[in-house]
Amino acid sequence: MIYKLVHGLPTGDAHTVIQAGRELVDAGVVAIDGPWISDNAIPFREWNDREGHVPSVAMCGTDLWYGEWCFNINNGSLAEDPYVMSNYLAVKGIKTVAVVYDKTAIGDEYRGFFRDACEFDGVEVLLEHGVDPLETEMGPAVERLRSAGADALAYLGVGVASVHINRALAAAQWDPFRVMCTAFMSAPVLPQGMASLKGWVGCDQYDETNTVAQDFLDRFERRYDYRPENWFAIINYDIAQMIAHGISKARPLSPAGVKAGLERVKMLPAATGGARGLLSFAPYVHRAWLSPDFLVMREVRPDLDEKVGLRDRTGTVMRHRFQPRSRTDRRPAATGDSAANANPAAAGNPAAAG
Repeated sequence: MIYKLVHGLPTGDAHTVIQAGRELVDAGVVAIDGPWISDNAIPFREWNDREGHVPSVAMCGTDLWYGEWCFNINNGSLAEDPYVMSNYLAVKGIKTVAVVYDKTAIGDEYRGFFRDACEFDGVEVLLEHGVDPLETEMGPAVERLRSAGADALAYLGVGVASVHINRALAAAQWDPFRVMCTAFMSAPVLPQGMASLKGWVGCDQYDETNTVAQDFLDRFERRYDYRPENWFAIINYDIAQMIAHGISKARPLSPAGVKAGLERVKMLPAATGGARGLLSFAPYVHRAWLSPDFLVMREVRPDLDEKVGLRDRTGTVMRHRFQPRSRTDRRPAATGDSAANANPAAAGNPAAAG
């Protein structure tokens, strides 16, 4: 095992991450775990497919990561978080939402898919407001978002800004219904801690009902005398499992052999996400998840005051699992079979009715 800890975007630069990849290739590795952040994964994928040629299993959220040598066990998804969020909003009867997003590659990819998701679920986006991901003064942004008059507030980004948004919400004495992407999972590693995100319901990947996860945590606790009941422990377990199975199937034991081995791993039970989740790869299929419940929605416990870190038991509670909704569910005013009746705004426009 060779470890390379480097500071990429947003506080560092992508070049440093690529340089670490070159150093790993020169060291003769047969697989790479990482990189982790989408802003770094996009340029790393370009380099790896062009030059590195080592199978790399990441946990990033971007759809732009996938390539010939790039595999993913998503720690959330810039494309699919929005659909889980809009599904939750719709189930809760929310009709309109204002969006605050990071002005980064992550934020831009998120908000494009969030528009699509809200359109699908019949939730209207009234306002989108971009913020610097490292900005600390969020008062003006909160006032602009509040002026939209939306039923809910959504945050899309890497997570640091959400703490400062929460402070600005408290200062403005505004307590909207609010949801956020998998930036929610960054709470335990933020200096302010998980309690700084009270009030948000966010995309997460820890589900108490997953027996694979609980078995792993039981074994972990017996060995190390603490129980990390959170996404970080279980997704790293899944990534390590997938790489180990890929290496075991490699013929020969080389980067190309491990790539072929990873593509032969099928229906591996996942610790991450809900019960019955599975992981599979195949040639040209480098996204592992075979479950909609690889994402769930959790909320910071309202009574949480202590600092909860990645070594601790969870400080959140389950709020939502994805609920498939029929076309009728998404257009409850429908009478008869006509798409135009189901959505008067779509009358005369078959594409809008889809």
